[in-house]
Amino acid sequence: MTQAYTSNLTDDQRENLVELKAVEKSLETKFGELDDTMEKMNGQIKDSGDASAEVKAEMEKLTKDYDGLYDRIKEIEVKGVSLNEEANDMDIGTEFIKSEQYQALVDGRQGQARMEMKTAIINATGQNQPLVPADRVAGIIHEPNRLLRIRDVLAATGTNSNLIEFAKENVFTNNAGPQIGGSPEAFENVTKPESGITFTLETEPVQTIAHWIPASKQVIADSAQLQGYISGRLTYGLKLKEETQLLSGTGANGELNGLITQATAYTVQSPQLTNEMDIIREAIKQAQLSEYFPTNIVLNPQDWYDIDVKKVGSTATDERYVVGNPREMSAPRLWGLPVILSNSISAGTFLLGAFDMGAENKDRMQATVEVSRENSDNFVKNMITILAEERIALVVYRPAAFITGSL
Repeated sequence: MTQAYTSNLTDDQRENLVELKAVEKSLETKFGELDDTMEKMNGQIKDSGDASAEVKAEMEKLTKDYDGLYDRIKEIEVKGVSLNEEANDMDIGTEFIKSEQYQALVDGRQGQARMEMKTAIINATGQNQPLVPADRVAGIIHEPNRLLRIRDVLAATGTNSNLIEFAKENVFTNNAGPQIGGSPEAFENVTKPESGITFTLETEPVQTIAHWIPASKQVIADSAQLQGYISGRLTYGLKLKEETQLLSGTGANGELNGLITQATAYTVQSPQLTNEMDIIREAIKQAQLSEYFPTNIVLNPQDWYDIDVKKVGSTATDERYVVGNPREMSAPRLWGLPVILSNSISAGTFLLGAFDMGAENKDRMQATVEVSRENSDNFVKNMITILAEERIALVVYRPAAFITGSL
């Protein structure tokens, strides 16, 4: 009769459920006795037209016993075992005792009692089904993380200060030449050429990138995975903002001074060039003419797609791909340089440069996550604050090492 779901019950509820089963067994016995008494009553009614007072008294006693057992079931339910979940079939007996057919049987107005149950047992739908437990997928589903790669191609060192200073060559006047005097024969005892170098002191402040989330002490205690999940998402949020600022930070209002912000603008030398590949090749030439040899190209995935599917013929006369190969997806490369695909750079913009020598990350504090109740009125509200923070400076030593422009 009773089907118990005990996997999520407490010890007290399990004890109550055991008692419930014992009461249920007593009920089954009483129902059996009630059936026997009803058969006896039916026999007497058939023989004499009326049931004896003794049989009626016996039936009334059984009814009271049943009522007492059912009250005990309700008492157990109050203690924590749901009657609806653990003893749904008891409701059938309750409805039978309350029915007019049963009362007519007890009063002797009819020889048998019959009640039709019209409720079908079917699955519930939606949430909180009493009979079918949900299949809970482990973990928390979130949107995909962006692949962050700009930091990986930059040199990185630590710092113990909040300000980075570096001496930068300003002007180098190179007058190197032969030692020669006023006549072709004067090679000795004459002044050699003098060159000159001037310097400037450049600075770059360490900036703080941070954010936090409030959470109740109870929810963190009750959900073992939640604090780790929040910490991971906060750390990812820092790194996502970091990459965006490494590329396009304005250098104002506490932002990093980004690579694109400080890069040298691409100078169009061949106006007839409209193909993305030609533009990038000319930008590489511009860097090389300044003695910088680029190591990487940064493109938005949309721009790389436009390059990858470009075909030899402008019409259907030649369907060969210039760069892409439909049979395989090789690592993106263009003009011999690795291409970094990132949604952190706007579509239509490119950046290339000598990342190994042109700039450097200076980490004052790596990304950390702290949990504290010492914030505002957290203590009296049972709240905690989860804070993720990092301190970093981007030092662009050679802006001419980076070329940026529009495709």
